[in-house]
Amino acid sequence: MPDVDTHCRISEQRTQGDDFRELHEWIDAPQEHFGVNHRLERHSLNNIYLKYVGDNFGKRGVIEWLFHIAIDNMETANKFAVKVYQKNYEEIRIVFSGKELKLCRFFKKEEDY
Repeated sequence: MPDVDTHCRISEQRTQGDDFRELHEWIDAPQEHFGVNHRLERHSLNNIYLKYVGDNFGKRGVIEWLFHIAIDNMETANKFAVKVYQKNYEEIRIVFSGKELKLCRFFKKEEDY
């Protein structure tokens, strides 16, 4: 899964400057004790974590927390896809129309969209 530095770079790009390092470190802190199973903690949408993140990192922090979880799960899904389909995609294009998901397309690196 992406390390904290990768999550920070993604947040910094998305927010145009804020890497949310403290948040990403908090999200992944259970890894020290639980290893791969650390996602049982702080990696699911529920009211307890939602309130904690909102109270401690604000509304923007909630967004970055949710993207952190989504990105981790996307990477895990890709690893499973490589095993099951014997291929993976280097790029995923996700398009929203307003608040709703409109399109999700998967591309190999050499394909053009």
